Amino acid sequence: MDKFLDSIYSDGTRGFVSDPLPRLHEKVRIRLRMLESAPVVDVMIRQMVNGAERYIPMDKVFTKGGLSYYEAVITVNEPRVSYIFAITTKDNFYFYNQQGITTYVPDYRHDFVLLADYPQPDWIKGAVFYQIFPERFCNPDAKDYTWTGKEEFFGGDLKGIISKIPYLKDLGVTAVYLNPIFSANTNHKYDCIDYFHVDEHFGGDEALADLSKALHENDIKLVLDISINHTGLGHHWVKEGKPYYFKEEDGTLMGWAGYSELPVLDYRNEELRNIIYKDDDSVLKKWLKPPYNIDGWRFDVADVLARNDDVQLSDEVWREVCDEIRKVKKDAIIIGEHWADCNEYLQGDLWNTPMNYFGFGRIVRQFAGLPDLFLMRTEAFNKVKYKMTSQDVVSRTDSHYSSLPQVIADSQMNLFDSHDVARVHNYDEISFDRWKSVVVSQLLWEGIPCIYYGDELGIDGYTHHDSGFRFPMPWDDFNENRKKHLEVYKTVTRLRRFESAFSEGGRKVLYADGYTIAIARFMEDNMYIGIISMEDEDRTIEVPLWTIGASDIEKPVDEFGSMVSCDCKDGVLKIEVPAGASYIVKVKGI
Repeated sequence: MDKFLDSIYSDGTRGFVSDPLPRLHEKVRIRLRMLESAPVVDVMIRQMVNGAERYIPMDKVFTKGGLSYYEAVITVNEPRVSYIFAITTKDNFYFYNQQGITTYVPDYRHDFVLLADYPQPDWIKGAVFYQIFPERFCNPDAKDYTWTGKEEFFGGDLKGIISKIPYLKDLGVTAVYLNPIFSANTNHKYDCIDYFHVDEHFGGDEALADLSKALHENDIKLVLDISINHTGLGHHWVKEGKPYYFKEEDGTLMGWAGYSELPVLDYRNEELRNIIYKDDDSVLKKWLKPPYNIDGWRFDVADVLARNDDVQLSDEVWREVCDEIRKVKKDAIIIGEHWADCNEYLQGDLWNTPMNYFGFGRIVRQFAGLPDLFLMRTEAFNKVKYKMTSQDVVSRTDSHYSSLPQVIADSQMNLFDSHDVARVHNYDEISFDRWKSVVVSQLLWEGIPCIYYGDELGIDGYTHHDSGFRFPMPWDDFNENRKKHLEVYKTVTRLRRFESAFSEGGRKVLYADGYTIAIARFMEDNMYIGIISMEDEDRTIEVPLWTIGASDIEKPVDEFGSMVSCDCKDGVLKIEVPAGASYIVKVKGI
């Protein structure tokens, strides 16, 4: 019976849904698969139709690789269609949703979901993000400038990014996300003093138009970063006394997170809303239009926008922001900075994705032995030296993904390093192999890998302050160690872009015990197994390939050129996994 239950699988990809992006009123074919010898009596889809449950019989349509496929056609009768599967045997009944199998009727929160007319950007499939901190990426003219504060400037600009487009293409990048580029006094530029102009040190507005044109000519998308939660204290609105800010009881402007130099915007002011996002020439709309033509926005501190004790306008403001953006560019990607559970923003009508710390980055970093990015801010948690297990990894990942529609899951921006967190490879306890395992994880989670500039070269840095996360790109220091890092990422981007298993495929955990995990990615006959060990000792594990209709690996060498010691019998792969190792191996069908 366990073998039968282990084999049950469906998802929202085109491997199991005839059209993952259906139009309203479209008929869609849904499939479910399970072991050919499963002792089933009836297989059904339970669709929610106008608020009521409707059970629709499924027919067995074919058998392949020892798995039988069942099928039914449903009508996308409303903008959001949810469904689960019901299976009966002689003695029991089972319900299968995105969270798994139960013998009781589950809640609706983890149903499979189809979104009618969802404006998913058409470039998501196989996409690879690359995050650039502009001031530290490339200084093409070897220029130098200073600011009358305590910050260091290295002179990177947008022209420098243009000069490195061949490098980005060779790496396999398809979308660039830039940290803020609008006029500001700091090197990070989250203290904006003019939303309507690109900082002159970066080349001004014309440089952005040139960059956008050059990137698009090379089939690379462009996403800009902005904080519409706060400005810098040097903004002319502050100097002019505009009523756009929250104030403290003493009349001073309220600063974000206690930073007085970052005054918080108050969206009770309708004029402010018009300037930021409603007017045709508003901040957010200007840069979406020619000649800049950006492909989306990443919103800084999106979790706190329009929230201040008794003033809670977040839901209203986000609805307006997202609607106004899509009036200009229907398929613009909308990315919110949120480090925790943000399910309410990810149901198809607001953000496409957060920066996926919660469902990916925090998880893989802790699995590698580092502290959780959020919990480490509280000293009580830092006293506990807990190492995350593979079972924890599965549970935490499921808690995020099982409540998302597939088209949202496929859009998740999966990063583990950024301008806000210490780079994984700069920790003393992280070996190259352990870092490689973290990178390999980006292929094994649904969503879009995001490379933080320089990670692919093992860029230098330190972990105790954010200045250590933002070192200049080592263009003139290319050594064997950097080459070794680069080759890992080139393999990852090649697989992500050109193998359907990783660009649009399903995902199933096949093994999770101790500190070792094995995950399958597949699209029809294109099937791979990823194995990650965070163990301190070698292990031999058994991976049930039969659950995905596979019989063996194709060759005893993985995609990174590592030899694999294994044996396969009756669809069970017995494989030796060295401590800290990671593999991506292609498997063949039964």
